[in-house]
Amino acid sequence: MTMRRSASALAGLLVTLAGASRPAAAAPADGAVWARAFDHGEYPRAIDLARRRLQAVPADAAARLVMSRAEAALGHFEAAYQGFRRVLSTDPRNTDALYYLTILGGVLAQAEYDRLFALAPDSPRARQLLGDLAVAQERPADAEAQYKAVLQSAPDSLDLLLALGDLTRHQARFEEALAYYDRAARLAPRSYDALYGAGVCRSYRQEHAQAIESFRAALRLEPDSASARLGLGHALVQAGQTSAAVPELEKAVALEPRMLQAHYLLGRAYNALGRSREAEAAFAQVQKLVQSGIQASDDLPAATDPSRPAPSPEPPPESR
Repeated sequence: MTMRRSASALAGLLVTLAGASRPAAAAPADGAVWARAFDHGEYPRAIDLARRRLQAVPADAAARLVMSRAEAALGHFEAAYQGFRRVLSTDPRNTDALYYLTILGGVLAQAEYDRLFALAPDSPRARQLLGDLAVAQERPADAEAQYKAVLQSAPDSLDLLLALGDLTRHQARFEEALAYYDRAARLAPRSYDALYGAGVCRSYRQEHAQAIESFRAALRLEPDSASARLGLGHALVQAGQTSAAVPELEKAVALEPRMLQAHYLLGRAYNALGRSREAEAAFAQVQKLVQSGIQASDDLPAATDPSRPAPSPEPPPESR
């Protein structure tokens, strides 16, 4: 698909969504002639009428929204983008402008993808993008093939090494993932993603001292990372350093109150230290989160507590 054809198709999608998908209450006020022109597909006229209205009343957000939608319908994406942004500059919570801008962002992104594939279909960046798309579509084998093909021509690409590390880690291929993260760390010693990923892999391999070191290094770079706090707390619990784990897990739940695994591990840690009242509160929060539909991820191994049944299913610590 060429960029021109893709842009045309997406412009049609934008018009359909903008015109038909929003609730009726979000439409411009009844009687606005520019809105009626837009509804009848008279986009140039809608732009002209809305522009006249804005000359008289510059703060009329409804008129500017209609004008921007009409610009998008005609394929004038930059003008539409600027119009939606101008609405948001005076009303950051305008849900209509945010809605249309989200759709327009997809249109602009697709056009750029088409340009890339048209100009250099076999370039490393194009192949990397295909890998990213395969990941998004849950096709890990295809993604890995694309990433590895690009890595042969760009062996020092930090982005590719991290992508392959994440991909193999999520498939529980921890030794391979560690190799990618180690290469990434040699290129960028201050890469949070390489350090965090290595910490997760080391936790699964029960290399607790090294996992603790990796998570602490990651936290020196991003001290407000709830996931790294969780990872460090988990590794400390597994290493028998429960007292040291508690403040890390407390920071994790303070940073991310809905992090189910952090509450569970904190409850285990409190229980092990004889802080039964705090443990009960933590486990009650776990059950509350489970009942509300919060799901646990599988980014770190679970650890059972023989002194207390785990919630069902037992939540392993959560990834970033």
